[in-house]
Amino acid sequence: EAGTLVIVGPADDVSTALTMCHNAAFGEVQDVLELGTRNAVNLVYGPSFQTIRSLQDTTGCKLDITRGSTTLKLAGSSEAVAEATAQIRALLEANRGFEMTIENSKVGAVYGKGGETLRSIQDRTGTQIDVTRGPTHATVSVMGTVESSSRARNMLQHAIDGEVELQPGEVAEEIELGSATAAVIGRRGSNVAELEKRHGVKINVRSELQKARVVGKPDAVAAAVKDITAIAKPIMDAEAAQKKADEAQESGESAWQVDVADDDADGW
Repeated sequence: EAGTLVIVGPADDVSTALTMCHNAAFGEVQDVLELGTRNAVNLVYGPSFQTIRSLQDTTGCKLDITRGSTTLKLAGSSEAVAEATAQIRALLEANRGFEMTIENSKVGAVYGKGGETLRSIQDRTGTQIDVTRGPTHATVSVMGTVESSSRARNMLQHAIDGEVELQPGEVAEEIELGSATAAVIGRRGSNVAELEKRHGVKINVRSELQKARVVGKPDAVAAAVKDITAIAKPIMDAEAAQKKADEAQESGESAWQVDVADDDADGW
């Protein structure tokens, strides 16, 4: 809580006491360090605020980041502030990471259901990941060591490509959907959601490739593939039949096409 400090005495002593009180409350030196990104803020905080506490304990410098900002405030002796600043800069330099640009339509794949995929990548690699949407594309910012950032990049790319990581005992099967892709997906993904719930599998449909990848236990995958095929096969068969008829029409092999020479010979 706020309070008022009253110092009474000779002017010189009051000035000295005021300086000492100010230094005790706020530190001999106050400085600020702009971290720039939320990833950097989370990096300085560390898991359960362990990193920022360790920095304060080892340097004797008070550190504070105002909620919602990316500005770090430092207070303490000149030596403590200098040491804390050096350690934080070294921490940021060692965890520079990278940025990648993806289409906004791929953001959902990066987050996963309820943010599960993004949290898993961060937990397993020890990186900090932030996604910022733009008008058509999003920027994925990753902060971590060279090694952890490389692992995170691979995992992010797998998520974007729909390559669900197989767990022990799981299999994956890919199905060609062709023109039946939209029918398999259903309105707003309703068919895929129903199939996943019914069979306990994960289904990723790559519309641009007209393919689906099903991941899960062998029996569940087989059952899901059977249901997907039941949706897709009639549509693909009809398309193939129409294509064959069109080709026959163009080549003159259609049973419905009348030959002009025969027409004249029969007197028609």
